[in-house]
Amino acid sequence: MNQNPLTFPSQLDRVRDGVMAQQETLRQVASHYADAIQNDGLIHVYANGHSRVSVEEMVVRMGALTGFHPVLSHSLANFTDVVGSDGLRVAQSIEKCEGLGAVLLDEIDVGEHDVFIAISATGQTQAAVDFALEASRRYPSHPLVCFASLEQASQSQPKHSSGKTLYHVANEHQPGYFLDNCMPMGDLSTTIDGQTGQYAVCPLSSIGSLTLVQSLNELTLRELDSRGYKHTVLQNMHLGGYGVNYDQWLADQRRRYSKAMYNPNAVKPQKS
Repeated sequence: MNQNPLTFPSQLDRVRDGVMAQQETLRQVASHYADAIQNDGLIHVYANGHSRVSVEEMVVRMGALTGFHPVLSHSLANFTDVVGSDGLRVAQSIEKCEGLGAVLLDEIDVGEHDVFIAISATGQTQAAVDFALEASRRYPSHPLVCFASLEQASQSQPKHSSGKTLYHVANEHQPGYFLDNCMPMGDLSTTIDGQTGQYAVCPLSSIGSLTLVQSLNELTLRELDSRGYKHTVLQNMHLGGYGVNYDQWLADQRRRYSKAMYNPNAVKPQKS
């Protein structure tokens, strides 16, 4: 067996250092999350492609806070079939369609203190930009948070007809926040110069995005606690007797989610 070198774990330093450098923005975003949760509101989370894992990390995970509401369309967020009638080419064709943001937001009632999140590895994907633009247009006073690569979203050619990436949408919206997932241009972090060729492997975007998610979970709970607000956090249901609160957590999610379906006090969206 060859003693091949292992270098990828050292790339995690890039994520750690990059996220720690964003602490001030993270605290501001966590404060908005806390406002939504404390006021029985929701944080509406959109993603497409493999970025859906970040939504799952927020919405249903050990240690998850209630109040995170997924805006995931199966046709945009299911890439696992790879080939066939529900395969990668089909999904990637759909995510290039503009106008999806409006269709998705038509399905949601939005509360006064709600927050919007749009997640994309590159920040360029048309569907993600479309959702962020529409959320910004309809709800100009609601916080909008965009997760993407600062390097790629700020330097690469936009794909949306608006000429914008998530970087531009977040910076133009007030209050808007851009969080860097710390991935390098093109995402692949490790180069292997082998005898059969040169290979680029090991994407960082998901690891970076998940680190942002859990950093915000920590900061949001600390903020809620500092306000004296006791929140429902999902504990590990597999460790019987260790503060298991599965039913309580689900009940709170159900109560909050119902407002996204029908909220008599919903904020009316701005008209075109």
